[in-house]
Order: sequence, then structure tokens, then C-alpha cells
Amino acid sequence: MPDFLTLDIKDIFYIAGGTAFFGLTFLPLLQQSRFVSVPTIYVIAGALLALSPFALPFIDPRHGGLELVVIEHLSELVVIVSLAGAGLAVDRPTGVKSWASTWRLLGIAMPLTIVGIIGLASGLLALPLATAVLLAAVLAPTDPVLARSVQVGAPGEEEEHEVQVALTAEAGLNDGLAFPFVYLALGLAALGVEASWGTFVASGDLWHWIGYDLVYRVGMGVATGVLVGWGLSRIIYSPFGDAEQDGSNAGLTVMAGTFLAYGLTEAVSGYGFLAVFVSARASRSYARRRRKEGYEKQPHHFADQMEGLLMALLLLWFGGLLATGIVTDASVTEWLFAILVIFVIRPVSGLVSMIGKPLRPIERGAIAFFGIRGMGSIFYLSYAQNHAEFAAIGVAWRVAALVVLISIVVHGATASMVIGEARERAALEPGTA
Repeated sequence: MPDFLTLDIKDIFYIAGGTAFFGLTFLPLLQQSRFVSVPTIYVIAGALLALSPFALPFIDPRHGGLELVVIEHLSELVVIVSLAGAGLAVDRPTGVKSWASTWRLLGIAMPLTIVGIIGLASGLLALPLATAVLLAAVLAPTDPVLARSVQVGAPGEEEEHEVQVALTAEAGLNDGLAFPFVYLALGLAALGVEASWGTFVASGDLWHWIGYDLVYRVGMGVATGVLVGWGLSRIIYSPFGDAEQDGSNAGLTVMAGTFLAYGLTEAVSGYGFLAVFVSARASRSYARRRRKEGYEKQPHHFADQMEGLLMALLLLWFGGLLATGIVTDASVTEWLFAILVIFVIRPVSGLVSMIGKPLRPIERGAIAFFGIRGMGSIFYLSYAQNHAEFAAIGVAWRVAALVVLISIVVHGATASMVIGEARERAALEPGTA
């Protein structure tokens, strides 16, 4: 008698993936509610799937090897696609004054957050210095993937609010700017578990880090990003380019720009994340001077959809990671650390960075509070583990997972409500910010 039910692992993968992708088609409807967090729904679904009889083979990066490589590169891909979309989305031109809130977040809030997390990780968790610095680099950046609920919409779609511009631009830039601190952690890890600031300075590695990892690599990321963005845009907006033809290859143009900016920058040892966002901003700037001003909506739409597909898969995986016991295995101290990062360190750092900036209280609070953590943290942790041996790396994974989980739940449940309230206040009180 023939078998009519032949459910296997492959079938489960396609069924789960198809359901997850179809669920994204309801995203516009769900976003109308101020209390629905789509990432939370996907994380819960991933946990339930992992605990069900139909659980897929789980990829656990904590085991190292191929599993760690897979998660590193999958999270890397979703981050660079998200960075491209964020760079294309912001209508407000990049400038010293126009992006003043972002520069404050990058120049003041981010360093303060890093210092705060290093101190907390060293004191509360008793982590070695290298692991504490790694955890700070992992948890300092605002995530461009999961911060969708606080970011600006599609190009030209709606009037941009100061909070949304600040957080979108911050998420676009600080993922690349966190990389120097990942390399700082790698340098400390190379000195062994007894590494200290004194031994790091004495080794001469500090000057290498400042000159090469900080100055050269950041500068190369910006320079290559500008060159790729402007170079490709000149071709795209030329008489034989896609913008001047039928515009049917917008998806290909955004992926070409994203991959070229990332690959070329990494090839010269620059920071590819930074280059991708800068390249998208350079393309957006070039588009303002062309007759086909609205063309950037099409590549942005493609990048947004691609990001959503990859995000759905990673959130299902993250739910499975939580279901493996990473939450229940965490100590009270680790939970306390995660809570302090979300509710104290980032908000206080953000508020300090906004001192003197003329903003409404709700805007100041939103900018300070919504430093959302997510897939960028997963990538940095995977990358570092693939390149060096870190003591207590299991603790780092547990704590990072807790921070991301709390961020998904808390920020996801409050973001739409707070951003909506800030926009309404701005509409009722024009010119008071």
C-alpha cells in the first residue's frame, strides 16, 4: 500500500519557511497596531517549533565549527541588506546640523555605552577583560534589522520625524563603528586570559589598533562606500542605465551596490558594514540631482523585502536557540546584567548625549531608550568566536541572547506607541523642538 504521508525534515523546512514568508505579507496590517511586535511573534513561533515533534535540526553556534560559520554569514547577510535599505530610506540629506542627533549618539552615547558595559561585565559578571570588551562591542550598536519599528519609512513616503532619522542613521553607522572594538577584543584575547590594559599598551598593540583598526579601516569604509555609491549611480542614471530605461532591474542594482561596496571594502581591509550604508547614502544623494528622483523607492522596496525574508529565518532560529535552554541556564546575575544594559546603560548614555539638544521630552527619551539590539549582535559574537579563543564565551552567548530577547519584547511592544505619540506631539506643537 502506498504511503500518502511522507513528512520529513526537508518538508518541514519548506512548510515552516513558506508559512513564515507568507506571514510577512500581513506586516502592513500588523504594524497598524501599536502593541503588536512582529519579531516577538516569530521568536515565539521558532521556540514552539523547536519544542514540537516536528523540530528541525538545530544550528547551535556555541558548538563552533560549521554551525558557527553558517550563523555568522547568515546574520552578516541580513545586516548588510538592512544597512542598504536604511541608507536609501532617509530623505533628510546627510549633514553636520541635519544629523546632529545621530552624531551625538555615535560620538557620545556609543562610547559611554561601551565603557558602561565593560565595567558591568568585569564587575558583575567577573568576565576577563577581552570577553568584557567583546560583549561591549557586541551590545553597543543599535541593530538596523530589528529597529524597523523606530526607523523612517520608504523614501518620500511620509514626513520624517527627528527620532526616526536619528535612530535610522545611528543604526546605519554604528554597526560599522562597532567593529574597531571587536578588533580591540581580538587583540586582548591574543594576549591570553590575563590580558589587561597595561599589557595591551606595553605590547604596542594599542598604536596598531588606533592607526589601523580605528583610523585606516573606518576611513577606508567611508571612502570606498562613497566611490561605489557615486560610481554605480552615475551608470544607473546614465542614458543606458536602469533608472532611465524601464527600471525593472532595481532589485539587481541594490544588491549589486550592496555586494560591491561590502566586498571591495573588505578586500582592502576596510569596514564593509560602514561602506554599505555610506554607499547607499551616496546613491541617495546622487539621485536628488537627477530627473528620476523616485527611482530609489524601487531598490529600497526590494531591499526591504529581502531583509524581511532573511530576518524571518533568523528570528525563527533565534527562537530555537532560546528553546535549547539558553534562557533557563542563565543565572540571576546574567539576567540582571541584561536588564541593566537595556534599561539603564543605553538610556542614560543616550540622555547624556542629548544634553543641550532642543528636543521635546518624549523625543529625548525615545532617542535614548530605543537602542534596539538584534542580529548585528549575533554576527559580531559569531565573528569574534571564529577568529579567537575567548574565555567564558558561553556566558557571552547567554547574556547577548538575553539582551536581544528583552529588546525584542520590550522595544517591540512599545516602539510603535512611543514613536506614534512623538509624531502626534510634533504635529500639535510645530517648531517647539
